[in-house]
Amino acid sequence: MRRIGPEDKVSRMPEMLSTEFDQETVLMSISAGAYYGLEGPARSVWNLLETPQTLNQLVDRLLGEYDVSREDCAADVERFLGELDREGLLRVE
Repeated sequence: MRRIGPEDKVSRMPEMLSTEFDQETVLMSISAGAYYGLEGPARSVWNLLETPQTLNQLVDRLLGEYDVSREDCAADVERFLGELDREGLLRVE
């Protein structure tokens, strides 16, 4: 698994389809034939990834939305980005 560093630019893979449904974002990967559901902070991160962001930028934005320490937020975002990367949903530059 590749480690995403604090200054790596990350964004959504352009071929991902997504839609909003109630309080959930539903993603569909046509190439993998898989669906994904995102809620809460995961949904916020996905929305922010519409434009390339660094891990640090994502954390800064999320700290304005959620009551969490910077260290916990960074660890959670890094873990989530790793999951997106493993599923082929993330572009890392």
